[in-house]
Amino acid sequence: MIKNLAFLCLIFVLISSCGFRSRCNNAAGHYKIGNSYTINGVTYHPKHCNHYEEIGVASWYGMEDHGTLTANGEVFDRNSISAAHKTLPLPCFVLVTNLENGRKLVVKVNDRGPFVKGRIIDLSEKAAKILGFHKSGLAKAKVQYLRKMSERLVQKAPHYKKQYEKEMQKRHPKQNSAESRGYVAFFENAQTAKSAASKLRNQGIKNVRLLFKNDRYCVKVSYK
Repeated sequence: MIKNLAFLCLIFVLISSCGFRSRCNNAAGHYKIGNSYTINGVTYHPKHCNHYEEIGVASWYGMEDHGTLTANGEVFDRNSISAAHKTLPLPCFVLVTNLENGRKLVVKVNDRGPFVKGRIIDLSEKAAKILGFHKSGLAKAKVQYLRKMSERLVQKAPHYKKQYEKEMQKRHPKQNSAESRGYVAFFENAQTAKSAASKLRNQGIKNVRLLFKNDRYCVKVSYK
């Protein structure tokens, strides 16, 4: 009887494990910035960014959310190296430094949170263990956005890249026919195009648009 019960428990564990791996394989996730949203009376504004660095309290989440979908459609695994942030693009990479012991870890952000005042990032259980604050639950930490690594992640994954381009088009819509005339410069790299557009705006030039057209990024200065 005991042997039979042990065998059934083993079968249950194996089936559960296979089911979890299947969900992970089927949920590749998607690139997302997202619209503004309000939690507990506080409004957050997700946005594309070139630079982000903040010091605050880091926390972690694990068993209660294990196997659920993250904000960008991936399956949360408490044993993976991942995190939740309130406004950064999803997915992206950040460098987290535990300022209490000096430990550092590069983490993939694929979820939203934490929604507690003063907390700036919610790490997976494994990430918290590596950074050395699993038992205490909280730690003073520094979070730094890794732009180049994040952009490589998006550019190398076709489904991420396509969704990123749609986000760019949504935030920089095409002009109507009355504004369609102007000077255009094409770029193969998104960051180079954004840098060129930023320089033009800093020089006081108006009607500068960043578009994606014919598989290339273009900076357009329009006139009526």
